[in-house]
Amino acid sequence: MYQYNFGGRNVNQFPGGGLGCFLFAILLIVGGYYLLQGLYYLLLWAAPALLVLAAVINWRVFPDTIKSWIRTMESSPVSGLLSLALAVLVFPFFSLYMFLKALGYRKMEQIRKEFGDREGYTRAEEEYADFEEIESTPKSTPKVEEEIPPPPPAQEKPPKGQNPYDTFFN
Repeated sequence: MYQYNFGGRNVNQFPGGGLGCFLFAILLIVGGYYLLQGLYYLLLWAAPALLVLAAVINWRVFPDTIKSWIRTMESSPVSGLLSLALAVLVFPFFSLYMFLKALGYRKMEQIRKEFGDREGYTRAEEEYADFEEIESTPKSTPKVEEEIPPPPPAQEKPPKGQNPYDTFFN
């Protein structure tokens, strides 16, 4: 094994390099676990209220989610069943998702009303714009292109004398 010195310090013996990072990663994982567990229990108590609020804000969230599940079940049944099982297992997070989806639907409706967009608007229903027809005849005559003479042929280089180095590259 090689030993490197950098500024009078041995690089291979960096304090906490392997073990310190490992302990910090374990600490982060344990802290994240307890944070998610606390959030889960908090949302477990708030889940019924979140579902009721989602229904009050925009009830279309529930049929749209069910339609999405049905489409997923038709296209790939395994992922549809997995998403359904995940929604049941992490019900508090699913209720938060439904609440946030209802808020998003409401915000999209507000944006549509603000910009005058209507439901089912397509380009086929677009109104025609006023326009003015412009003459299609050119105002000036096109320029006649002059013929360019072809370039002169390349001149041949005079042959060089015998050089012993030329035999190395042939």
